[in-house]
Amino acid sequence: MLSEFFAWWAEQMLDLLPERLVRREGALDNALIVTRLDHGAAAPDVEFTLRRNRRETPLGHFALDETGLREARIAIGNRYRGLPLVLGVPRSSILERQISLPLAAERDLARVVQYEMDRFTPFAADEVFFTVSVQRRDRVNAKLQAVVSLVPKAQLEAMLGALGQLELAPAMLEARLPGGGFRRVALGQPDPRQGRWRRAALGLAATACLLLAAVAAGLPFLQQSWQLDAVEADIAALRPRVAQAEELRKQIANDTNGSDVIASESARVGDALQTIATLTEILPDDTYLTALTLRTRKLTLEGQSAAAAKLIAALSADPTIKDPSFAAPVTRTANGADIFSIRAELGP
Repeated sequence: MLSEFFAWWAEQMLDLLPERLVRREGALDNALIVTRLDHGAAAPDVEFTLRRNRRETPLGHFALDETGLREARIAIGNRYRGLPLVLGVPRSSILERQISLPLAAERDLARVVQYEMDRFTPFAADEVFFTVSVQRRDRVNAKLQAVVSLVPKAQLEAMLGALGQLELAPAMLEARLPGGGFRRVALGQPDPRQGRWRRAALGLAATACLLLAAVAAGLPFLQQSWQLDAVEADIAALRPRVAQAEELRKQIANDTNGSDVIASESARVGDALQTIATLTEILPDDTYLTALTLRTRKLTLEGQSAAAAKLIAALSADPTIKDPSFAAPVTRTANGADIFSIRAELGP
């Protein structure tokens, strides 16, 4: 069933092509045609015709005797030897017989007809040139209707012998049909392998179609897989940068935590640098310190000043310094400077 479907489908596709692109059975676009003109004469005349793109041009009439063969050889020369040679015959020269066979015979139709030729016709298979074509398939009754077209070899023996002297061997014969077109018969027994090659070609075509259908069905999934692979590759390429960013984020977090610890500790014991800056602004220029101690927000100042008593008022004026007082009596040096020791507490 599958091979028959593809054969039908191929025929439908051929029908869609322009006729000039399709070489139909029964006619060759380019060929050298030889036609017998006188069947009753001992040395009949033949006409050679050149067919180019289905247009036919006569090349001349020649008698199949020594003189005519010499003239034909000169006329034909080597110009047309590459073209297929077709033997033109009247339609009446081709005998036809309709036959009925089991449907399974189509698998090797030429071989079946060759074996049964003496049953279908009064000739043996080796006495005729023949071809067979399918006309109808009756699947209900499993029958195949076909037409056998044949020509007895005896009718063409003299003609083929004369053409052989010209080193010409017709590959087929054709007869014009009344309604147009041609009936063609190969001049040689049909090769039974052609049926096998045809079935093999159809099998390959069926397999190719199934593969194409599978590819068409699976292509969206393949595209999705390719896209996922591309995304995963991009992720893998970015993973080192992401790890680096995470490490930097952790370092920043650790630095922030360290800053919080420092800030907390500074709040508990006091900020020494800020304290020094504050004292530098408060103390007058005639005062200098010989010792400064800061422990748990407890501040002790020792030094000399021109007027130590004024230092308590200056320190009390700053809101960050609480309860400044002399930790020991003020003594005076020989040069008139006061030696002092002041104790205070740093505020929050």
